[in-house]
Amino acid sequence: MPSLYLISCRMFEDELVHIFEEDEDENTHLILIENQNISEIEKKLSEASVEYERTSFENLPPKINQVDDFVVVLDLLEFALDANPQTLKEKVYRAIETRGELFDGILVFYGLCGNVLGSLESDFAYMGIPIRILRDTHGEIVDDCICAAFESRGAYAEAMMGEKRGEGTYFLTPMQAANWREMLVLAKLAPNPDDTEMMKMVFDYSGYKNVGKVDTGLCYEKEFHKTVDEFANLFDLKIRSFTGSTKVTDGSYHSIKKDIIQEASEKPVL
Repeated sequence: MPSLYLISCRMFEDELVHIFEEDEDENTHLILIENQNISEIEKKLSEASVEYERTSFENLPPKINQVDDFVVVLDLLEFALDANPQTLKEKVYRAIETRGELFDGILVFYGLCGNVLGSLESDFAYMGIPIRILRDTHGEIVDDCICAAFESRGAYAEAMMGEKRGEGTYFLTPMQAANWREMLVLAKLAPNPDDTEMMKMVFDYSGYKNVGKVDTGLCYEKEFHKTVDEFANLFDLKIRSFTGSTKVTDGSYHSIKKDIIQEASEKPVL
């Protein structure tokens, strides 16, 4: 059966769990690549009763060949790559170059990320398989994980334009909220996010007066609303609430899966 290589930032782990939980195709076989980034998604998959197995890349080829179902191999990458776009590009490109030939399609759960992944699809067109990056409902590559939660780049821009003059907004999705300390350090906004007074000064100097609560409707991070409230109180920020969704991630996954299966069915049987 055909296979999909899914390369994703950890920031999308909730959206990924949602996809596999809601996937009505019983013939989908999920494999997690073993690394230091999968402990949390494993907990969420287990809580959602999503079956999966884990393996190393070294042991992957025979597993793909032995499975009769549609195989999805998830390679979850660390947060730290977001802080260095060029390193992120190198790691994603290297993964495609060294492992891409094992699969019938590749989906990258990233956005432009500092404009380093914008040409990914054309750069790997020579491989002759579907290779895609997250695109919004208008077909544009999303800027980042926050943009993906807004369905379109236009909606994201509108949310930012809705700020009062001089009052920037620091956006939090459920996963951003659950990992806000680490993300502030990676964004170089805070050497010590536990230093509340210093962080207040940093937010004020950076022009942030609001925290944008982007509710994607997912509940895998159960403390989301409480965490955003605490974040706002801790740093004296006003809460701006936004309704997000999983349309971008859902649509990207189901579109490439459909195309891979369709192409496989049209190949002549040897």
